[in-house]
Amino acid sequence: MDRRTRRADRQRHRPLVLVTATAAAVGLLALGANGTLASWTSAVITNNTNSVAAATAVILQETSGAATCRSSDDPSNAYASCTTINKYGGTATPLSPGDSRTVYVTFTNIGAKNGSTFSLTPGTCASSPTTGTPTPGNLCTDGDLTISVSCNNGTTYTGTSPWADLSYSAAAPPTAALSHTTAADLTVGASWTCRIVTTLILGANVNAQGVQVTQPLTWTLT
Repeated sequence: MDRRTRRADRQRHRPLVLVTATAAAVGLLALGANGTLASWTSAVITNNTNSVAAATAVILQETSGAATCRSSDDPSNAYASCTTINKYGGTATPLSPGDSRTVYVTFTNIGAKNGSTFSLTPGTCASSPTTGTPTPGNLCTDGDLTISVSCNNGTTYTGTSPWADLSYSAAAPPTAALSHTTAADLTVGASWTCRIVTTLILGANVNAQGVQVTQPLTWTLT
């Protein structure tokens, strides 16, 4: 084959090479545009249904007259130190022999969880002064001061159906804890009312004069 023939053959095949190269370039551009090649360099998963919920809780509200205390007053500990409701009536008007003081307190479960147990735990009773002439009486133990507690369902105290498992008869300030365990009475939104009667008995010893009593009471809903 002479030189002229070989040149003609090269000129005949050149368009085919150009067409092939152009088609390959277009293909690479298409791959880059639609992201197929890019997807090889990363892997992605999106979780779009993540959720969580806090459990429900019991929250105890206590009201007496215009005063209200809630266990959520200290939200970190579900605890309230209630100083506005004095179950024994206070010392502004001292009791004379035969006098009584009655305080009504209504409790409500304002949480979103049903309660199962409602308890009253008396703290340490303190009678003061403890020394003097004559020797002061001890109203925590000598029986001259009596405390009674009774509770029933509802926002008022009726006394017609008192709770048998949370009741203190008139006696010296209580020391033992009692619990009401009828869960149906402690559901969300339920209310119950307790009556606390403090009495200086008619035959109180004169050595009780001027004596003061303090005692913490802890109410717990679980």
